[in-house]
Amino acid sequence: MQSFKFTYEITGAPFSKFSLHIYEIFFIILQIVCNTSHASNDFSTLLNPNNNVENDTRPIVSFDIIGQSLSYPAGGEFGKGTIDLGGLEVYEALYFKKIWETHSGGPKGLGVSFYEPTSIPVGFNVIGHYCKPNSRAMLTFVLTAKDTTHDPSHGALKSPIDYTLIWTSKGLNVSQREDGYIWLPVPPDGYKAIGHIVTTSPEKPSLDKVRCVRSDFTDLTKVDRWIWGHKMQSGSSMVHLHTTKPKTRALSVPTGMFLARNGSNTHELVCLKMVKTNPYSAMPNPLQIRTMINAYAPWVYFHPDEQYFPSSVLWFFEHGAELHQRDQPPRLVINDGDNLPNNGTADDAFLDLPQDQPSKERLQKGFLADAVAYIHVKPALGGTCTDLAIWLYYPFNGGERFQLGPHTINLGKIGEHVSDWEHITLRVENFHGTLNGVYLSQNAKGNWFTPSEFELMNGTRPVVYASLHGHAHYSTPTSFIHTPGNLDSSDIRMLYDEFQMMNDSRKSSIVKKDSVVGFGVRDDTAKSKNLMDIASTYNVVCVDYMKLGIEPWLDYTGRWGPKITYDIIKDVTDLANTLPDNVKELIIKVLQQLPPELHGEEGPQGPKMKESWTGDEPV
Repeated sequence: MQSFKFTYEITGAPFSKFSLHIYEIFFIILQIVCNTSHASNDFSTLLNPNNNVENDTRPIVSFDIIGQSLSYPAGGEFGKGTIDLGGLEVYEALYFKKIWETHSGGPKGLGVSFYEPTSIPVGFNVIGHYCKPNSRAMLTFVLTAKDTTHDPSHGALKSPIDYTLIWTSKGLNVSQREDGYIWLPVPPDGYKAIGHIVTTSPEKPSLDKVRCVRSDFTDLTKVDRWIWGHKMQSGSSMVHLHTTKPKTRALSVPTGMFLARNGSNTHELVCLKMVKTNPYSAMPNPLQIRTMINAYAPWVYFHPDEQYFPSSVLWFFEHGAELHQRDQPPRLVINDGDNLPNNGTADDAFLDLPQDQPSKERLQKGFLADAVAYIHVKPALGGTCTDLAIWLYYPFNGGERFQLGPHTINLGKIGEHVSDWEHITLRVENFHGTLNGVYLSQNAKGNWFTPSEFELMNGTRPVVYASLHGHAHYSTPTSFIHTPGNLDSSDIRMLYDEFQMMNDSRKSSIVKKDSVVGFGVRDDTAKSKNLMDIASTYNVVCVDYMKLGIEPWLDYTGRWGPKITYDIIKDVTDLANTLPDNVKELIIKVLQQLPPELHGEEGPQGPKMKESWTGDEPV
């Protein structure tokens, strides 16, 4: 079996925040001398004069960099600052100048700021402006583009033929120092607009300010996260800003632009598309993957009360895991899964713990000292990013807990099941090899986080917390209540007030034992002496764009545990029946919306059978 296993750990100086002038010096050196990971760049000696207006006094800002800049081994097109999409070359902007801002509305009511990419290399062009809520750090990538088709009449880039004013803040109470204007470029036939242009003047921007992209280099987008908005009766004064994301995952390339919508327009901007014959030429080689993992691999902390730890898959097999198939007696798994079926359906087979109690209890506990992180390396966002999907295997998942107002209910065996696969995905951009996002699986779905939302070990490695018994991943050590989505704020307020009154008047034996009050499944995370250093024990089991031997258990198509059913409604309803009628009705409403896995658990399938193996992460 071919595989490559990286087992050493990178060390470095403690992380400290650079001041703005240090960032500026660093990026000037970066652009004038070379990219930090390679000896030379063909664009690094000159900057675009059209993008550096003389006497422009606006301060230069840059994206927040997590930790020190990495130095990658040379090789291939990875980490060179630009990526060729096949006639359109894109460059990740490093410098920005603020154009306009407001200090009201948006997330946390802090407003929004708009930025123009600046100091870009000669030949590259702005394809749109960037904006972000003032409550969030500057941490993303924004692309500029260069035409490499050498076609003077039908090149990859063309100037717009006009602009449409989407919205202006003129005359509005939006906490501003000057008026702002958001424009949509009108592309020539056969071309598409990628992003908006923002000005502080009512005059239309110069047609040379931005470029539109030839249609065959573009792909469709859909509305994603809300950024900011302003709404009044008049349609002309209404606007909502959103991020966008590609409608399809495979070869679409996000650009970091924003979408502005008013009450009268239905337009949607497009993203870019990789059309190169070899779409993954900018992906990292094995040595670069090793550097990436050692720099960014997370530390995973387990709760002090955790009883069920991860192990290696082989440890699970070697200590009595049984294979069950229809019309066949149970039998032990051979070697690393040589006798596991790999061409059936999910319900054709399942794995289970051994029948004798001592062996069963031993496997349930797992074996942290032998645990291995299984890493799947795959292209993301049209080959402009690398996803490192880090899979952890747990032989057993413990019972759940339910928060009922101020009272935490231990649900006993409800939530228990054999085998649990959880994962963390690191998204590293291929322009410079810096960490761009971290996905944490949380039961059936998960969430993307920015690196700045984590505590960082050695300045670059995120600290992740696995929840008690359920092993969902979080970025902070605290308690999380998963409230059913259909409960409105008045329902929750009524439940809270009722429980408060019951406690204050001593009408109930339910007491508030801690500061947590909520209604739903509860996950708890905390630091302990039990932790897993992913950088010191991992195995790269699959690299999508390289020929690499697949371990037999990865191709197993059956389930990793038997089907289990619970009677959670009866158990928790018994407790709800002791409460006032109006509270009981809402508690039943909560119970009817609990996650399906609390009513019964189908044994999970392995990583390769998950939709995220070939698709994007579910959120």
